[in-house]
Amino acid sequence: MSSSTTSRVNLLRGLVWLVPLVLAWGLAYPLIKLVSTSVSPIIISWFRVGVGAIFFLAAGRGLSVGVKQFVNGVIYFVIFMLLLNVGTSVSSSPGLAAVMMYTQPVFVIVIERALGTKLSSRTILGVILGFLGVLVSAASVSFDLGILLTLMGGAVWAVGTIYYARNLEKENVLKLNAFMSVSALPIMLALTPFDYYFEFSVKIIILLLVLSVLAQALAYYLWFNVIRELGSVRASAGSLVTPVVAYAASYLILRTIPTPLEVVGSAITLLGVYLALSSKSF
Repeated sequence: MSSSTTSRVNLLRGLVWLVPLVLAWGLAYPLIKLVSTSVSPIIISWFRVGVGAIFFLAAGRGLSVGVKQFVNGVIYFVIFMLLLNVGTSVSSSPGLAAVMMYTQPVFVIVIERALGTKLSSRTILGVILGFLGVLVSAASVSFDLGILLTLMGGAVWAVGTIYYARNLEKENVLKLNAFMSVSALPIMLALTPFDYYFEFSVKIIILLLVLSVLAQALAYYLWFNVIRELGSVRASAGSLVTPVVAYAASYLILRTIPTPLEVVGSAITLLGVYLALSSKSF
């Protein structure tokens, strides 16, 4: 099989994982907004990690144990998770805070280039164009502490993506996520007193479960398979579609109508993602 054919097959396999991933993560943002009115960000974080741990332990029937696995778990399920949920919670604009997470592909390009990875001009252009589309979508919203925290989250997510691609790509995804979840959960639980509020209702419990299954258990299984098939740069570029899905999900769930800038920005993002994913080389 030629290298071009192999690349095309990997792209198709990657898209099989990517499409349900962006649907799951896009739906997660309006769900986080609904749940955070009654549940603190730290509780949302460890609840997600806990549900993920149960799912991955049951599905994987074992653990992929090691120092590198633990480091990746801390990056993804402690630092990144806290920056995402706390940043979204304290920001005056949770939508823009969530969007700032998608600076991640730009950080991936910078880090990969610094590590010596050769990237095609088309791939770089696609990622930059996709990110500019995200910025256009969020152009009308002001900057605050929450935006800064989620911007940091984008950088942390990029580090975790590259760390996984370079050190853990061949690990069993289910067993890896099981160990990452189990090792991160005690750290998350220990942080609960720093930010605690919980208003119990059956509706909130159901929403927490749906959010945890979609955005944690299902999404992280899909995400690591996307990286395995597409590599860190293309996987990150593909994730830029998530804000577009989030706008649609927010309309369906919260009846939030996208602004003209959000529509234009989404179109630019989709064009950029197409350029990055259709590039014949990284």
